[in-house]
Amino acid sequence: MNKNFDVIVLGLGAHGSSAIFHLSKNNLKVCGIDRFTPPHVFGSSHGQSRIIRQAYHESPMYVPLVKKAYKLWDELEQISGKQLLLKTSGIILGDNAGAMIVKGAILSAETHNVPYEYLHSNEIKERFPALKPTEDTVAVVEQSAGILFPEECIKTNLHLAANNGAELLYNEVVMSIVSTNDTIEIVTDKDSYQTKKLIVSAGAWLNDLLPELHLPVNIKRQVLFWFKNTSEELQQFISADKLPIYIWEYTHGRIFYGFPDLGNGIKIAPHHEGQPLHPDLLSKEVSEEEINQMKNIIDEYFNVNTVFNYSDVCMYTNTPDEHFIIDHHPSNNNIIIASPCSGHGFKFSSAIGKILSDMATGKALDFDISPFSIKRFMIK
Repeated sequence: MNKNFDVIVLGLGAHGSSAIFHLSKNNLKVCGIDRFTPPHVFGSSHGQSRIIRQAYHESPMYVPLVKKAYKLWDELEQISGKQLLLKTSGIILGDNAGAMIVKGAILSAETHNVPYEYLHSNEIKERFPALKPTEDTVAVVEQSAGILFPEECIKTNLHLAANNGAELLYNEVVMSIVSTNDTIEIVTDKDSYQTKKLIVSAGAWLNDLLPELHLPVNIKRQVLFWFKNTSEELQQFISADKLPIYIWEYTHGRIFYGFPDLGNGIKIAPHHEGQPLHPDLLSKEVSEEEINQMKNIIDEYFNVNTVFNYSDVCMYTNTPDEHFIIDHHPSNNNIIIASPCSGHGFKFSSAIGKILSDMATGKALDFDISPFSIKRFMIK
């Protein structure tokens, strides 16, 4: 193999797989390297389902990006013939009209003309019998929201990239990145490679690969749970045509989210409540206490009878402001960084991969990425 490339992508999860797919369409010699074999269960891009939505409570600035992402997911489905997105509608719930995520969802929807419905408690109960809101609960419903299948999305990106001639190297751990003005050398535990441009989309391993940046990111362990319904009478209410994806701020600042039953039970998880860790030390063991805590939430907020089915563990890689990093390396414009996503990035990856490809090839960008600048974390 010729070890000189136009672009190398480090990390082939959500953004990396999308980036190398878009790069592979540019008649370039491109290479992707991953420390595992993607899609895998050691990062942030697994667990069978990811939410996509436009009434974006985190900030209105994300809405144009996710609208573009919808178009690119549709294009990827058409090219591949794979189903990557299932529209179920989505519901954002809060314990009162002042709930952070409800106000945020309405702001984004009204700023960008996203159609939505505003429901009070009785209307929520009537429309979605599986949910058990309190009297004060209100909700925003968005019809275009739904589910992405992350493993299938990554596999599809990588398959198409390989068909276009991209080199994909798996189970190689990057030991060092040595850069000059003209060339960047990637040294792995198996070989070394040279490239003109480098995209680093390594998620939780970002600081290991670029320690000189001292980025203030923290890695948190996140547990995902699946609970099987035991009542035939209630099963109809938790299917994908009756139960939307849901994000629920059940008390101030505390959120759980989840999905309808796609065959393995209701999927549910806490948001931003994990334990900090180094990614190489991620524990996959889930305690009885963690299971019981989530079972108590289901019992309180759902009209279902459930038993624990199984769990999985992934990671959030968080910035202090929980917004993304998409930028050039401050000391080398030939290195592009796309990470981390603070637990809400997968839905955008079809669009962010295109942005990364355009950055590497010198094309004009469709979006203003200045809010995602590294400079906001640099010591002044």
